[in-house]
Amino acid sequence: MPYSILLVDDESAVREGIRSRTPWEQYNFTVVGEAGNGIEALELVEELQPDVVITDIRMPYLDGIELIQQIRLAHPAITLVILSGYDEFTYAQQAMHYDVTEYVLKPVSVDDLCQLLERLSNRLDQEIKRTQDQARLKQAYKQALPLIREKFLVSLLTTSHPLLDGNLIAKAKEYGYDLDKDEFMVALVETERIQNDPLQALAMLEVAEDVCKDESGTLVFQFENQIVVIFSAHSHGQSHYDFVFRKQTYRKAEQLHAYLKKYNFNVIIGIGNQVHLPSAITQSYRQALRALNYSSSYPDQPLLFIRDLEAEPGQEQQGAVEELKANILLAVKMGNEQQVSESVASLFGEVLASLSLMQIQELVFELAFSLHDLAHSYGHTLFTLTEEDGRSLFSELSSLTTLSKARRWFTRVCLELREMIAGQRENSHIQFITKAQALIAKHFTEPGFGLEQICEMIGVSPSYFSSTFKKEVGKSFVQHLTGMRLDRAKELLIKTEGKTYEIAQSVGFSEPNYFSFCFKRYEGVSPSQYRQAHR
Repeated sequence: MPYSILLVDDESAVREGIRSRTPWEQYNFTVVGEAGNGIEALELVEELQPDVVITDIRMPYLDGIELIQQIRLAHPAITLVILSGYDEFTYAQQAMHYDVTEYVLKPVSVDDLCQLLERLSNRLDQEIKRTQDQARLKQAYKQALPLIREKFLVSLLTTSHPLLDGNLIAKAKEYGYDLDKDEFMVALVETERIQNDPLQALAMLEVAEDVCKDESGTLVFQFENQIVVIFSAHSHGQSHYDFVFRKQTYRKAEQLHAYLKKYNFNVIIGIGNQVHLPSAITQSYRQALRALNYSSSYPDQPLLFIRDLEAEPGQEQQGAVEELKANILLAVKMGNEQQVSESVASLFGEVLASLSLMQIQELVFELAFSLHDLAHSYGHTLFTLTEEDGRSLFSELSSLTTLSKARRWFTRVCLELREMIAGQRENSHIQFITKAQALIAKHFTEPGFGLEQICEMIGVSPSYFSSTFKKEVGKSFVQHLTGMRLDRAKELLIKTEGKTYEIAQSVGFSEPNYFSFCFKRYEGVSPSQYRQAHR
């Protein structure tokens, strides 16, 4: 598969010359888009996710240095190349700071471009080959962390540590880990490729470690068939830090996914809620596991934040019976009819055959009220759901004196509840988009209003919002926002005598020249020409 390239230069003749005269396919490249300024380039980067961006420095609205700065922050896996007529040391120094791969001076010949593409192709091939080098991975695999340190990391995920945070912090320090923090979030990276191939697992682990190496205190390790990342920070008593830490973790998870995708690892990442004690890391871990389970419901969403998917975290389940009960709740929330029936049958099967009548009734009441809590979280109640022929919930539960009766009753109730939740989830999805569109309509004229602001208003992560919005609306958030601003601008051009720069500012464009650029790109004429034609 060829590597994709985005060309960015404010001179269309330069872009055309580079695009038409360069044998891209010969070096395994394809041009997927062109941009005439930095702001337009950022929009295309979000939409196209290119492997390489080749950009000029001097451009209107947003210059090349600012462009690569923003790309590097939001899309660290993209390879950056500068083609510039300026050989000043300051530019080269800034390019090095943002890890620009090549800095090529204009004018550039076809031979120069061919040599550049050959270097880029070799570099990208080598980066991918390095992560897949079997001999090197075998050697690194033998040098894994000592077993005792590995067991400690696993214990953070699987063992409850009530009231022992001081001891836990001290033990972690002995092993070289710093858990003296009060902000923690767990992310789980999952892919089918590592289940039976430890070398692939190690390749992914190395990529994740490299991405997180500059994050102080972040723990990265493998557990079972997943890569685990424990993000941590210290709030230092700042009341607003919960939001800051969550936002930083969301961004780092997006960067991690970008790098893994670059190296041909098709992964999904589940992220639990933030917790404030080392002993509660296991809670965030279990939430991250639940987030991964939503991948079947959201197959196009590679990052799954439990905060986005569940309003309230459920109770943690322990023991064999508790695990089976948890499976029932999960099947009711996200499974199909067959999965619901099978999960109920699994609980009311041989596992409970040895229980006494009193024990079965206790279990029946516990499960019924777990289902009631689940129904209540979606705005329903099990009492009305189970009323039939005037019988109450309690009288029905007391009649379930055998496993077969309990299985049939719970199967019926769970299937009905599943149908309710599925319908409400669809409505919730529609309400999510409806709320977003209402907020956009309210704030689109405000300069500076963008993706980050609306995500804060709704309380979801940018990646979840962007993918959901585009899927449901049919165009990206930026395209939708720009379209609304230009529609309002057209109204004002026709109905008012306002100057172009005044109209630009009133509809949310802080840069009048960029407003004119966007207007002409969308409408084919300048604002003044549009006004003349419609009067």
